[in-house]
Amino acid sequence: MKKYIYKISLLACFMALVSCDKDLEDINVNPNKPLEVPTGGIFNKSNKDLMTNTRGVFPSGRMTLPWVQYSAQRNYTDEDLYLFRTGVNNSLYRDIFLAAKGYKEIADIVSNPNNKVKVAGYGHAGNMLAAARIMLVYSQLQAVETYGDVPYYSYGSDDPDFQAMTVGTANEITTPKFAAQEKIYKDMLNELKEAAESISLEDKIFNQGDFIFGSAIKMKRFANSLRLKIANRVKLVVPEANEHIKDAIKSGVMLSNSDNVGVKYQNDKVNPAPFYTGAFLENRNDFSPTNTFVELLKGEEKMVGKKNPFKGTVDPRLFKMVAPTTQYLEITNDDGKKEMAEVTVRFRSHPSIPSIESNNYVDRKPEFYVGLPIGILGSFTGSQTDFVSQFSGNVYKADYTEIMMEYSEVEFLLSETNGWDGEHYKKGIKASMEKWGVSLADIDKYIAKVPAANEENVMTQKYIALYMQPYEAWSEYRRTKFPKTFLLPGEKHDLVAPGPNEEKEYTFVPSVALKDLPDRITYPSDMDLVNKANKESAAQRMGGDKMDTKLIWAKK
Repeated sequence: MKKYIYKISLLACFMALVSCDKDLEDINVNPNKPLEVPTGGIFNKSNKDLMTNTRGVFPSGRMTLPWVQYSAQRNYTDEDLYLFRTGVNNSLYRDIFLAAKGYKEIADIVSNPNNKVKVAGYGHAGNMLAAARIMLVYSQLQAVETYGDVPYYSYGSDDPDFQAMTVGTANEITTPKFAAQEKIYKDMLNELKEAAESISLEDKIFNQGDFIFGSAIKMKRFANSLRLKIANRVKLVVPEANEHIKDAIKSGVMLSNSDNVGVKYQNDKVNPAPFYTGAFLENRNDFSPTNTFVELLKGEEKMVGKKNPFKGTVDPRLFKMVAPTTQYLEITNDDGKKEMAEVTVRFRSHPSIPSIESNNYVDRKPEFYVGLPIGILGSFTGSQTDFVSQFSGNVYKADYTEIMMEYSEVEFLLSETNGWDGEHYKKGIKASMEKWGVSLADIDKYIAKVPAANEENVMTQKYIALYMQPYEAWSEYRRTKFPKTFLLPGEKHDLVAPGPNEEKEYTFVPSVALKDLPDRITYPSDMDLVNKANKESAAQRMGGDKMDTKLIWAKK
């Protein structure tokens, strides 16, 4: 009996120990850091990271937004003068490829036959793979059109020059080659075609985590529209591109604003849009719309030798994109009497004065919309900022949508590919205005006055429609040299108010010896530490690691 009791006691102790080990294992599992992340979670994170890290107040607000003269800085103007920050450049390059790595991870998971059962729980395998391939193209396009030749990864090609993102794989290459732009563009067009053709329209994409497509047909239209954009950009240097233009259109591109693709942020202070974060969480009031952009929208001509193709016509998007400088309000004066006065629109919320943060001001006449001079020295900003507008409250919304590609852009592409067609031109204008909330009556009134379609008019309208999408606007300017309303190095413009020494005008003198907008960003300095030989080889092939080295499609 004693032996029996002893055995039972021993068994109980053993079970207790096993139970304790199991409990300890459970305790050591962090519920906020799952051991396995579904593909939809990876997709959502990659999309959000890509847009947040390329459209934030540093890589966008302090680099490309002022370069394409949507924005001028209210305090420090080095980037307006083309002197960008080394750390921002390093981060931009890294963040683009980190997002691309996320899409590659999805492709690796989905295409692994050992994951078949697991993948079935995540969504439709073929559509998830198509989504990964499409977004691999979109993300890496940001890199190639910023730097030129870059390390590149292709899902469908075994080209030995495509060596990016192999770290941690069986065929790891720690110092990948920089692939030539022509090869990259050809592969991107093929990847988008194959991905679009593989989509099953009757099936979902991801079971959860997809906040940019939502349906297979919308994803297919995005893939074809992106292919149309890329093919149109390289059509003069990649012969196959012309066939891709025809095929992409035939296969089905965006048809309305419901096909717009972008990342919509949360209307809160947890996951708000990048510009809301910079302004109202980090408490920085750093940007205003530029004089050249506001004058374009107002139909003004204020620069010698520069013509506004829409002279004399006020664009109703002015009131949606830009805030008025003041509001006419009843105030109590120093004598305690009520009177009407012009009161500056506040930036942050105020209990009694309209603000950008609250987005509660009223529209004014065009003269109350004034742009900040672009290309001034930092010492001049203090004399100007009290007299200029802010970005509209629409731009600073917490739940702003950072656009990847939109329907209006497709209509302008269709106008160009059809010999500057007038109907597509007008559809592009209308789509942009509808997206910004312009009334139908004001849209019809504007379109009735707009001059006929030609290259300058279509491309200038496309520039307006791409507001707050500076990388795309920058690419189109480099390709076409439109709009012609930019203030370029060496040119003069009036100041809004007298300068520090009572100057009435200024000359745009960049800190970098350029005669036009930058043609590219120089390679990140980090490359000298990790891949210097391949970086220098690529730079030599392109014509030098310089800001005026043109990409293959930007030879004008």
